[in-house]
Amino acid sequence: MQVKPFVQIADHLAQRIASGKLPLGTRLPPQRRFAVEEGIAVSTASRVYEELKRRGLVSGEVGRGTYVCNRFAPLAPSVQEPATAGIDLEIMFRLGPEAREAIASSTRRFFAQHLSPAAFAPPSLRFGRSVRAALARMTSVGEYAPDPENLLLAGNGKQAIAAAFSALAVRGGRIAVESLTYPFAISAARMLGIELVPLAVDDEGVVPRALQDAAARGLDGVYLQPTLQSPLVRTMSAQRRSRIAELLEDLNLVAIEDRVYGFLRPATPLACYALDRVIQVDSLSKRLMPGISLGLIIAPERLKEPVAAAVQRGGWMAPSLSAALAEFWIEEGVVASVEEMKRREAEEMFSIAAEAFQGLDYHSAPEALHAWLELPSGWRAEAFTAACAELGIAVAPGRAFAVTEGVAPSGVRIAYSAPDVPTWTFAIQEVARLANQPPPASSHPVLSPSR
Repeated sequence: MQVKPFVQIADHLAQRIASGKLPLGTRLPPQRRFAVEEGIAVSTASRVYEELKRRGLVSGEVGRGTYVCNRFAPLAPSVQEPATAGIDLEIMFRLGPEAREAIASSTRRFFAQHLSPAAFAPPSLRFGRSVRAALARMTSVGEYAPDPENLLLAGNGKQAIAAAFSALAVRGGRIAVESLTYPFAISAARMLGIELVPLAVDDEGVVPRALQDAAARGLDGVYLQPTLQSPLVRTMSAQRRSRIAELLEDLNLVAIEDRVYGFLRPATPLACYALDRVIQVDSLSKRLMPGISLGLIIAPERLKEPVAAAVQRGGWMAPSLSAALAEFWIEEGVVASVEEMKRREAEEMFSIAAEAFQGLDYHSAPEALHAWLELPSGWRAEAFTAACAELGIAVAPGRAFAVTEGVAPSGVRIAYSAPDVPTWTFAIQEVARLANQPPPASSHPVLSPSR
């Protein structure tokens, strides 16, 4: 009997599912029969089926069989809409009173002027050179300045990510991501029919060896947040960025670098280390406010047209008014001043949280606007989130960020989104107090007598 590697067999079945040769609802043969048909051991057949379940390609029940399921069904909305709780520490939204007034004053001046015809034009992905030049300056770091000719615009950062995914992978393709990642990236991949491959991370983000191993099984790209990664608040060192860039060259891969938090902790982008192999995405939402959104895509010359085509196919072009406002805010210095205000606020809120969470497994950084709280033994993230909600405080459970279904990390993300410092201090002390208490009896898993 010739024994085939179970992953190779699972990959073959995954391709048949992606192509439609094994449509939704198809019943796979029992494992013993499958083993005979494939000429493999029953134990290997079992591993094949478990691998397909792990990827979300099949589901099975004892006595009913194993069926192809819809892996590409969109996730339930999570960490996307403002919470109904009184204090929302779930959505990443930081805008203090001083920043609000700076934006409001500048916006009043914008509308008091005679608006150019460009502000009334249909949505576009390019606009005039002055808009792109201003946005290129905004995203410059140190000696790095992107070429305005390679800058494309989308309606928001989410659309920029979806367009980059679509440009790199077709339905059934594979893109690697951090094992805990941005929930919309997970949802976008599902809607596009792309399989996300989770990568192990350490204190600096993605482990290079994990990327190598994943690429050995075939990848169309990799999506990364090198700076203040959400939810784990990890930042790659220059050495790690350089190593990842080397791997992109060696493995012939393209990375999508999400720079949405880069303004909080300016660092040389990954794109500087591998200019021809990195698509950068960014947005105005975190820098300023989500009420006026604009997505930025900086694509290498060879990838600019495929990305532009993806933006157009999705109807994700940027509103002209948003582009005109962005240029005005940049030229007036509002963007730079609000960014600085947010960095100051982040440092103050970090100090308050660090004191409140003393003795707990709490991860953040003075520049970050979010934190990761690893929960004490006994707490489950869902139970902790529910207990916080009872206090009128919304936090995000770890499973919202998990690429692999069924994985429930024992932690929660806390966004620095309270409207003011007194509210933040109260909320964070309440969350810390709760974490230091034993969970209610109902939050413990119930074991069956047989176990």
